[in-house]
Amino acid sequence: MEKKKFWSYENKLVMIFFFSIGFVFFDRLAINYLIPFIQEDFSLTNTQIGLVSAALAITWSISGPIGGILSDKAKSKKAVLAIFVLLFSVVSLLHGLVGSFVMLFVLRLIMGLVEGPIVPITQSILTVESSENRRGFNSGFTMNTGNAVFGSFLAPLVIVALANAFDWHTAFYLTIVPGVILAFVIFKYVKNPDQAKITQVSSLAPKEKINFKQMLKHRNVWLSIVIFSAFMTYIMAFNIYGPLFLVNVKGVSASTMSIVMASFGAGFALFGVIVPAISDRIGRKPISLAFGFLSIFTPLVLIYVDSLALTLILVFAFSSGTGVAALVMSAIPTESVPFQYAGAAIGLTIGIGEFFGGFLNPIISGIAADTFGLTAPLFISSGAATVAFLCSFLLIESSPSKVAVEQTESSSLVKV
Repeated sequence: MEKKKFWSYENKLVMIFFFSIGFVFFDRLAINYLIPFIQEDFSLTNTQIGLVSAALAITWSISGPIGGILSDKAKSKKAVLAIFVLLFSVVSLLHGLVGSFVMLFVLRLIMGLVEGPIVPITQSILTVESSENRRGFNSGFTMNTGNAVFGSFLAPLVIVALANAFDWHTAFYLTIVPGVILAFVIFKYVKNPDQAKITQVSSLAPKEKINFKQMLKHRNVWLSIVIFSAFMTYIMAFNIYGPLFLVNVKGVSASTMSIVMASFGAGFALFGVIVPAISDRIGRKPISLAFGFLSIFTPLVLIYVDSLALTLILVFAFSSGTGVAALVMSAIPTESVPFQYAGAAIGLTIGIGEFFGGFLNPIISGIAADTFGLTAPLFISSGAATVAFLCSFLLIESSPSKVAVEQTESSSLVKV
């Protein structure tokens, strides 16, 4: 038997998408760690801060499903992907020129349009090119670990350090360089999936013709949408208002705040790949329940724990629940419909999740913060994680390895 090389096309693809998605979320989340600086310059209310985040999310929720359709229809998926990567890098650079709340709001709207299609396109390509026993790992490593390493771990440390050393405008000017490099790498090294392979992979799933309305009839698809929406609410409320709570209520320095938020990012990065990988072996549902439960306590740590050391440890440990996000965003919905509709299933999940968790949530959380104080968004974050945990009880197991075992056992019982 020929030994498979480590540097296979599958692994190359995983690494390219790891950096691609990582820089998407670096640019998306960087503004959260700069908000204490921007708030001072523009005298922003908490409601306006929520609107800035909501602006990106509403256009992301529109362009996400469109990106899913593009990934299913486009003849050259890699060309479409490379173009969007280059576009979001240019828009990110323009953030450095912002001089008012209105300009910032408009640029966030545009950023959502050009970033939204990237995740559905990368994940639909990855679904086809992944080995069956590595779909959870590949999705978790690119979506969760890529997101966490760049967006939740490096971003608070690098962005806050740059803002302290120079000013918050400077950080945005640097994003064009990795964007250009990534666009070139994608165009040169990513291959368009072979149609024969798509057909072959799709033979493992049901054969009926599916559209968006029909996809919602699959229990795992609408449950994934609900759970992902709740996870988006949990993560975004924590990421947007956690830094403000630490600086404005707890009275810590911006540097200390960046370390606390980076501990969340470090756990997100580590568990974001470990949790989906474990789910490949023991199933999606038990993992969603076990680790989803821990997410409930992450925002509560900021409110009730005063020790910095204990806060760092607990935030890191409880961030393991974020590993469930990749499962309900990608693995579970794509395993529940024919794979030729993988991009559409992911796009639908992301689009609706962005609308509720990314668009409505920051506005409601911002109003709640202005009305009841900055603890309110953190309670909203914890409540959303509770909803995600409870809904996970209704999931139908979709892991190929577990489904195969169940089918084998069922066939054996029938023969007996």
